[in-house]
Amino acid sequence: MRSTAATATTISADIHFLHWWTSKGETKAAESVKTTLSESDIALANVPIEGGGGATAKAILQARAIAGNPPEMALIEGPAIKSWAALGFLHQLNRAAENGGWHEKLLPLVKDIHQFEGRFVAIPVTIHRLNWLWVNTDVLHRHGIVMPETWPAIISAFHTLKSRGVSPLAIGNEPWQIVQLFENIAFGLGGSAYYRQAFIELDPKAIDSDVTRQALALFREISDIVAEDLSNQSWDVATQDLMAGRRAFQITGDWVAGELMALNGRLPLGISCYPVPSKESGFIYNMDSFALFHTQQLDSHDANKLAERIASPDFLQRFNQVKGGIPAWQGIELNGFNHCARQSMTDFQYAASTHALIPSMIDSMAVSPVIQKAVSSELYRFFNHASVTSESVIAHMKNLGASQINL
Repeated sequence: MRSTAATATTISADIHFLHWWTSKGETKAAESVKTTLSESDIALANVPIEGGGGATAKAILQARAIAGNPPEMALIEGPAIKSWAALGFLHQLNRAAENGGWHEKLLPLVKDIHQFEGRFVAIPVTIHRLNWLWVNTDVLHRHGIVMPETWPAIISAFHTLKSRGVSPLAIGNEPWQIVQLFENIAFGLGGSAYYRQAFIELDPKAIDSDVTRQALALFREISDIVAEDLSNQSWDVATQDLMAGRRAFQITGDWVAGELMALNGRLPLGISCYPVPSKESGFIYNMDSFALFHTQQLDSHDANKLAERIASPDFLQRFNQVKGGIPAWQGIELNGFNHCARQSMTDFQYAASTHALIPSMIDSMAVSPVIQKAVSSELYRFFNHASVTSESVIAHMKNLGASQINL
């Protein structure tokens, strides 16, 4: 327990932080959390769990909590925050919120995600953009390929590269990487209204539509192109392939920027970022959030002091520069941020004004874990097995929509 003789910010016991940040860029970001807290005499013990999508870490967190031994702090995303709060595991952080002006500094979207029954129960840290197309422009130049600006042009570039012995897409055969690709295709072809209806609300009419069939057809075409080069590599190994010129494209979140900077010291000149082609300008997002659990080592007073330190502008700026994302707070200066992050902030603000901010389904921001896993399994199976038809995927997803209504 906290010593009564301690200073206002000193916590005598180590704070265990459970997360799934294990790549070079992510490890550097996790170390920045440790450094920041150590400046306030708070000792942090990082507990990283392998697995880029976080499934293993989430399972371990659940097991520890059920056993009565949760970590003091954990990385949590989206609807899971309210679920943990409803079960009574999380500290309320309203004192930190009042002292730090969270209500004024957070967008309504961000506030809603991090509150339960009107009380803050988690700390928003980072907004990540998922609809980024990362391109090794040196590879394109070598093969005389103009930067593709549409999905047909991307497919044409893939075919050209493949015919010349170059694997076009940096991607691993992990469910979250594969389904994130589909998420970008579906949003690109259908736009924000369609995506919300089909993959968040699971509306049967939106699912059973020409747009869904077009998205699945494009998804299958990419599968046919990349299948023979597909391995179970993690996303960060795929990013290393992109940087080395062994791949030309990567379609994933802006954590790629954090990885590239960790590997190269800065964004390599030969790597560029572009919004994934879509029928409308939009922003698919997830958020990194820290939740503080009730433990013998962390009482309410200390939890709120810890939350104040993490929500400080200097930490948010430092952390996001390293992580590759943008702060989930208004008023944080982006001095020293890479150009992709600055573009991301501009696009986020525009998408917020046009109602085109889209929570990622595969990255735990949009639907319950049960629905997320079921949809992900269907799409992953489709990508990897040519015998699975579009119609069977559509039928299964319509059934999921019906089951969600009945829950």
